[in-house]
Amino acid sequence: MIGMTKVYLKMLFREIRHSKARFISIMLIIFMGVAFYTGIRASGPDMLQAATNYYAKQRLATQTVQSTAGITPADLKILKQHDHNLTWQATKSVDINQLNNNRVVRVAEIPTHQRLNRVKVVSGRLPKRANEIVLDQQARTLQPRLRLGGTYRIATTKGFNRQFTRRQFKIVGFVNSPRYLETTDRGVTTVGKGTLDYFALVKPGTLKQSLYSRVDVAFDNLKGVTPYTAAYNRRSKTNTAKLKHWFRPQAAKRQQQLQRQARQQLAPEQQKVNLLRQQLPSSSPILQQAQTRIKQAQAKIATIDQPNYLVTGRSANPGYSEYHENTQRVVALSTVFPLFFIAIAALICLTTMTRMVAELRIQMGTLKALGYSNAAIGSEFLFYGGLASLIGTLLGVAFGVNFFPQFIAQAYGNMYNLPAIHVQYIWSDILIALVIALACTIGSALVALRVDLTSLPATLMLPKAPKAGKTLWLEHWHTLWNRLSFNHKVTLRNLFRYKQRLLMTVLGIAGCMAMMITGFGLKDSIGDISVKQFNQLWHYDAIVVRTGRQTAAQQQALHHEALYRDDLVLKQSQVTVQKAGVANQTASLSVPQHPDRLKQFVVLRDRKTHRRQALGNHGAIIDEKLAKLYGVKAGDRLPVKLGNQPLKSVRIAAVAENYVNHFIYLSPTYYRQVFRGKPVFNGNLVQFNHHAKRQQDAFANNLLKHKGLLNVTLLSTEKQTNFQMLDTMNLVVIIFVVAAGALALVVLYNLTNINVSERIRELSTIKVLGFYDREVTMYIFRENLILTVLGIIVGCFFGNWLHHYILTTAETNNLMFSPGIHPISYVYSALLTLAFSLLVMAIMHRKLKRINMLDALQSVD
Repeated sequence: MIGMTKVYLKMLFREIRHSKARFISIMLIIFMGVAFYTGIRASGPDMLQAATNYYAKQRLATQTVQSTAGITPADLKILKQHDHNLTWQATKSVDINQLNNNRVVRVAEIPTHQRLNRVKVVSGRLPKRANEIVLDQQARTLQPRLRLGGTYRIATTKGFNRQFTRRQFKIVGFVNSPRYLETTDRGVTTVGKGTLDYFALVKPGTLKQSLYSRVDVAFDNLKGVTPYTAAYNRRSKTNTAKLKHWFRPQAAKRQQQLQRQARQQLAPEQQKVNLLRQQLPSSSPILQQAQTRIKQAQAKIATIDQPNYLVTGRSANPGYSEYHENTQRVVALSTVFPLFFIAIAALICLTTMTRMVAELRIQMGTLKALGYSNAAIGSEFLFYGGLASLIGTLLGVAFGVNFFPQFIAQAYGNMYNLPAIHVQYIWSDILIALVIALACTIGSALVALRVDLTSLPATLMLPKAPKAGKTLWLEHWHTLWNRLSFNHKVTLRNLFRYKQRLLMTVLGIAGCMAMMITGFGLKDSIGDISVKQFNQLWHYDAIVVRTGRQTAAQQQALHHEALYRDDLVLKQSQVTVQKAGVANQTASLSVPQHPDRLKQFVVLRDRKTHRRQALGNHGAIIDEKLAKLYGVKAGDRLPVKLGNQPLKSVRIAAVAENYVNHFIYLSPTYYRQVFRGKPVFNGNLVQFNHHAKRQQDAFANNLLKHKGLLNVTLLSTEKQTNFQMLDTMNLVVIIFVVAAGALALVVLYNLTNINVSERIRELSTIKVLGFYDREVTMYIFRENLILTVLGIIVGCFFGNWLHHYILTTAETNNLMFSPGIHPISYVYSALLTLAFSLLVMAIMHRKLKRINMLDALQSVD
């Protein structure tokens, strides 16, 4: 038995040594399939684990409580009663519009002991003195002049300025907060343009306000529970319900307190009126006016409503829910994308093992004649394929798990403030990959052996009869067939004679072509966003936001700017779209004062037909991505929340093309119908007559010097901010093209090598007949060229489908890719595929030149 094992091992390794190219090609195809499968499958869990560790380390709160009337010490006593079940931390903050740098900033006091939402210092340190401040890392991106040791000055409106004990600070650090997972999104506000740019943290005592802005809560029952899981969501929902129950009685108490405070403030006035009543007759106009004022004040006190206590979970934090959705997108990609490699690997392995069985027929017949069992004879092929699978799987796992998660995390790195991921081996996926790899090789070997193992030794020891030729349907087309040369006729006959090879080659090349089209198509889809959004759809250059309606002085200041060409007055505010099962989305609500002029500034059109859409009085126009997220269409309704108002239902009149962020356009008439009030036209869309950056900055700075003008958003800045994260997507394109190229080389080389091996006697014969080396190569190359062209054609259809799938899977919630692929991308993909085919033929040309014709003709096979 030992001797038998040694003999078999010698046979096995001799076969590997004599067919190195075949063994390596099987190993490579398995390597690529396993690398993509295990690598991309590990990316989602790795990203989630990085987030889980970050939330735990920074102690991200599980719930947040806010009140429309502020958080009082009495509210905090409610939480103190439950200290044994939770941890809480109250914070004071104020949102300001910086008039000296055109940014909306949330200034908050950092607690002395950060029990929750611990900020992570990126550079510098936390403030130790009253005159020190730390800024959001995003501030350094938006304002590159900000640096450690520099001076930061708060310069906002007089009312907000009075809320600070000091307004000039020394910058001692830059930080990230777990409350803001995204690098750019800081949430909405009622100040300025409606969205926050960044936050700043100061020492306690800097803000004069007596009430807290919010209180963060972390329940003990969620410690150690993995975020985003069903268990976490179930407990978090229960905890939110508890907080709402605890604070429900506080609403009535706080209402009574506010009314009592208002009456106390009114008491001195009431005393003055009582004195006037004693001194003046009841018909006195002064007394009547004073009494009227008192009655009006008392009526206002009576109408003070109960404050709303808003309890939110982590999903209200910008980026928290979307990060999870992005990891799920990666998981979805890992389910379908590697199937291309696995399917092609199975096809190539079947072809290769079939050829190997055909080559070793005589050896199988000899062993069978010597009394070896079918199991013993077949074990050589199983070991051969199994060894290639095992080595390919080990190398694929080592490369895929260590490369793809890092690569994908880096692609998302510009979007989120998260630490680097730690690679983890998911053994269930690795086991599945190994089983698939073994099924591709061992399964293919069993399929190839199913006939030969049941044959008699005498049959196996005879050469297999060559595949019979068939009359082609093309031969009946005498006019064309008779015009073809001998070589062309032979090429066509060989193509349809070996149908399995034709199918394998076409599908293999089609898969490679599909991946290249997807890579170049992604580049097109990303690049088109900028062109379509900022050149075709938006025809304005700046957004100006005011405190209220436009005054004559503000209008004159705007019209006298050198850059000014035209403007559209509108209401501009941020709303939240809320619906169960979908992460909350922030959208820009715009109400133009003159809807008929909107088309000069914004193109509202159907993406497919380009049919223009007019803003009417019976519904809103929303963007396509928002409609997709909430599964709505024209005629449906969308739940929208504006500020502290109750949730409103907006009817959708049309869905318009859009790629960046979300919008909702309403006419003034429909706005009044939905929100029960007249819109305050607090903004302008402004068009410039030229676009020099320095002059645009001067335009913004000049306007902000005028009273009542809060913010100027330049679209050139928005374009730069929105698309810097998309630069990393070029890496995705490179990966697709490189992977497709590697796959094309392996597939073409393997199939061409098999083709040459199967027809070695035929090639030797034509070489003996006097064909030159170049003519012998062309004999094979013509077939490869035709198969490559067929694969390119089929790959165009596969590529379109794969590109569409990846776009719909990889899109973020506030971004929609342009779905079209440029014609030139098909050309690039086809040329690269042809280039790989030429490279393989160049390698094969050298091999064909070294064929020993006499040995080949003397062989039995």
